[in-house]
Amino acid sequence: MLAGGAVLMQSLMLSAQEKPNVVLILADDFGYGSLNCYGAPDSLVRTPNINRLSEGGITFANANTPASISTPTRYGLITGSYPWRSNLKFGVLPTNAPLMISPDTPTLADIFKNEGYSTAAIGKWHLGYTDNVHDFTGTLRPGPADLGFDYHFGIPQNNDDYTGVFIENDHVYGLRSNRRVPYSKSYYGKPYLGLDAPQRDNKEVMQMFTEKAINWVRSIGKDQPFFLYFAASAVHHPITPSDYMRGMSEAGPYGDFIQDLDHCVGQIVSALEYMGVMDNTIIIFTSDNGGDIPKIDTPEKYAMDSGMKINGDLRGDKHTIWQGGTNVPLIVYWKGRVQAGTKSEDVVNLMDFYATFSDMFGQTAYLDDMSTAPDSFSFYDSILGKANGSKRRYTVTSDANGIQAIRCGDWKYIDDYIPETLPEQKVRQIEKTTVPQLYNLTEDPAEDRNVIDMNKSVAKELKNTLQRIRKEASRNIK
Repeated sequence: MLAGGAVLMQSLMLSAQEKPNVVLILADDFGYGSLNCYGAPDSLVRTPNINRLSEGGITFANANTPASISTPTRYGLITGSYPWRSNLKFGVLPTNAPLMISPDTPTLADIFKNEGYSTAAIGKWHLGYTDNVHDFTGTLRPGPADLGFDYHFGIPQNNDDYTGVFIENDHVYGLRSNRRVPYSKSYYGKPYLGLDAPQRDNKEVMQMFTEKAINWVRSIGKDQPFFLYFAASAVHHPITPSDYMRGMSEAGPYGDFIQDLDHCVGQIVSALEYMGVMDNTIIIFTSDNGGDIPKIDTPEKYAMDSGMKINGDLRGDKHTIWQGGTNVPLIVYWKGRVQAGTKSEDVVNLMDFYATFSDMFGQTAYLDDMSTAPDSFSFYDSILGKANGSKRRYTVTSDANGIQAIRCGDWKYIDDYIPETLPEQKVRQIEKTTVPQLYNLTEDPAEDRNVIDMNKSVAKELKNTLQRIRKEASRNIK
């Protein structure tokens, strides 16, 4: 609940205006160079719908994720807190894991609930359900409903995870009984649970999400503001484009899957336009981490062999500490408030949406408590086109093993700290290559030249700052 008379007055002042709807689209494993508006050649892949959002809004060059993998980024997005402050120091949650976020934690959805919005989380969840490891046959509480979301429809982890089913609110969608039906193994090698419920068809999942999102928005009506968190399953492997889109790109199935994602964004935008609410809707497009570039013969590799640079000219990909793993597309469209076709070089993090929307609604008293979204900084001024509008000075990112890097201005320092809970076998694998490194991202955006020996004082200052951030809220660090 809101605290403080000043904040309540600010909120009431805002309520006199028409509150904007918000659609936050989070793509999965979607790299920096995979959109035309970020450099992908339209001779290989076409993204006209997302391009139009960029043309009509603001495009960020330096948007970062808190991690280069799925679960940690989603945790940070919803809580405004670095994921390593939780019990998850590295890696991602397994499919049947308990809910990672405590229901007592203020969330991004709570901000909108406090302003009278209807809220929904539709798409890939990957943050767990219930208080215990579970088999999906019972009630899946606590879950999204306990984190501020009125409606939830999604998949527990990835396309073709071993559940093979959808979740709606707090139950398996269409669950008929507790009996099990034998099924073959999933893409990931684990046998399907064989739940007695409608089974997913991977190539139809994105369209199912899109239809559920549109139907939910329609059910809300024009007079009720809404917040839609739309977490796409594309373009995470297995690469399964729809029958409609298959063969339409010149970058193989991976390019087709990119175009599927764009097509689904276009359908949501069209629905908002037909409803007459598009002019009062903020649409955000971004990704949970960079694109995955396997070394084996895969659709992703075929796309790259065709000439695509999935992560642009950035070094590395998903799982890594390099910019290719954590520097992602970010577009914000808001007709009449965001100057069309603008670009921002401000350094922001996906955790910053918590503080940004708090700022928009005047709910800044939330952020007086350092235990609430401790690592979130508003970039509301950046969205509105003000120079140096982000309040963030430092941003920390981490890789799949929990190795961390800190960025400040031009500088990026990669630390050699290895999480204590990392398995010993994994420690032995990485400790030989995990050494302190320093890069000037303005002079060396590809992170080719480690200049730590020539800038030891810079490295020391960043290392000390990183150590301090590990111990206390980022907003304490000036």
